[in-house]
Amino acid sequence: MSQTSRLLLCSFLLAAFVISCSSPPDNKDKGKDRLIIGFAAMNVEMTWMKFAYHVMQEKAAALDVRLVTYDARNNIAGQARNIEDLLNKNVDAIITDPVDIEGLLPTLHKVHDAGIPVVAFDRSARGAPYLFFVGSDDVEAGRLACRFIAEKLENAGKVVVLEGSIGSSPALNRSLGFFEELKKYPDLEVVFRKSGGFFRDKGYLVMKEALATVTQFHAVYSQNDDMILGALEALDQAGLSPDDVVTVGTDAIPEALVALHKGRLDATIQYPIKQVEIAFERLVHFLRTDELPPWKEHLVKPWIITSENIESGDFYTELR
Repeated sequence: MSQTSRLLLCSFLLAAFVISCSSPPDNKDKGKDRLIIGFAAMNVEMTWMKFAYHVMQEKAAALDVRLVTYDARNNIAGQARNIEDLLNKNVDAIITDPVDIEGLLPTLHKVHDAGIPVVAFDRSARGAPYLFFVGSDDVEAGRLACRFIAEKLENAGKVVVLEGSIGSSPALNRSLGFFEELKKYPDLEVVFRKSGGFFRDKGYLVMKEALATVTQFHAVYSQNDDMILGALEALDQAGLSPDDVVTVGTDAIPEALVALHKGRLDATIQYPIKQVEIAFERLVHFLRTDELPPWKEHLVKPWIITSENIESGDFYTELR
């Protein structure tokens, strides 16, 4: 069975699996001194997160660590409750990707005061007492998207921007990078900007709204691939061909790579899966040795993927 097939199967069984994983650590684990790490997930149903979760499961198995997973389903209050529950279960550490940059602060400080180390990946929370954070350079990802669009449009044109979850660090940082870079191109203008929450169906609806609102645009930048795939459906229904609009996504999930290969999508920014491996491996190493990494924050560089370098995508092998 391919990795993609396993991930699809995982998504159907996820609810039952998470419930089973959420049982209290048993005495057998403790008796063997087996590490137990709680994963307070933001939302493992989002496409990139399915891959991240799968990688974390593989790492846990390889390192002989028990992974206890709670899925907040993009609800910050639920994520806070999940973290408190993990704290009450006396896990050795918690790894998380906060729904937004502020909502978890009281809970994370409570965990810190209890002496339980917390590591974040993918998303951060401002002022949180993390052991360390590993993510992607989302500011640079926004810059890359802007430069690509500017080059394609010869530095002049109108752009629609589909932003991610309001208050999340990836959405904030990708916007920061994009709009900072946009200042270099006075003839490049954003004519429509709205959050699609990182979801495909909302990306479709936001694109439909843009089509009904804006009389002319030449490019669409989406802060993840789920939204751009929804936007492509809306563009298709409006009778716009791939030659009419420059389209850029983010994450480089397999379906986006297929769209690149078919010429439906112009580019996607790779959101490196390596950040998951680094965060989990470093956390386990700390728990076993008390040795911290030489950095408090580590950002993995993203890169732009087009049909010309499609094989450089993290998930390219999933296309076979």
